Amino acid sequence: MRRPFVLSGGGARGYAHIGVLKAFEEQDIFPQAIAATSAGSIAAAFICDGYSPDEVREIFQHTKMGLSMQWRNLKSGFLSLKTVEKVLKQTLRHTTFESLPIPLYIAATDYGTGRQTVFSKGEVIPAVLAASTIPMLFPPVVIDGIPYIDGGISSNLPLEPLLGVYNDIIGVHVNPMTPYNPGGSISAAMDRTMHMAIQEPVLKNRQLCSLFIEPDGLGQFGMFDFKRFDAIYQTGLEYTRKRLEEAAGWPDVQAV
Repeated sequence: MRRPFVLSGGGARGYAHIGVLKAFEEQDIFPQAIAATSAGSIAAAFICDGYSPDEVREIFQHTKMGLSMQWRNLKSGFLSLKTVEKVLKQTLRHTTFESLPIPLYIAATDYGTGRQTVFSKGEVIPAVLAASTIPMLFPPVVIDGIPYIDGGISSNLPLEPLLGVYNDIIGVHVNPMTPYNPGGSISAAMDRTMHMAIQEPVLKNRQLCSLFIEPDGLGQFGMFDFKRFDAIYQTGLEYTRKRLEEAAGWPDVQAV
């Protein structure tokens, strides 16, 4: 069975996408197409390139892509996507959208207009980097003279390119809203503020999904918890296994 997926951004919480897709694979449900942004677009690039969730998990574990994006590096101005770019160049077997075995749509935000831009043609890697560029922490990525930033700013659940083309869309959102903690860290406050600011389009788009996955246990992890790969992966995996049990009969019966 093949179904279209949409994968949200979420920093290190994006590791959960791999666990989510693994749980679907266990039920013989595979991506028909993927629309994604930010951290979700990194995972999606590998899946659409033909890698299995197990293979993507191994890549993430052994390349440590997130280490160049840790919050502690902000003081030295060292936040960079160069490690991500290097791993993508070394690992992807298909580097253009047209050559990917599975259709991929990557959403970034035009920094000039604030509007969503969906990439589905041309080079994959620049689009992934553009979609993953968190404003104020990373410089914009320029493509064809236009600066782009994180796609989550305009739509953190970017199912727009799937609408009218695919049925039974599966939405995966890795940023559950947690209770407010006035004693939290600066990075936690920034994380919460950002996701409150971009929450409205997510709430709207989740209603258009046939099945919506949002592992509530991910609230314990921060955007920069890249060293906690295994825990984040397992949280996505175990939650989705239970969610699919609850949604028995899907997609014949809608479960949102």
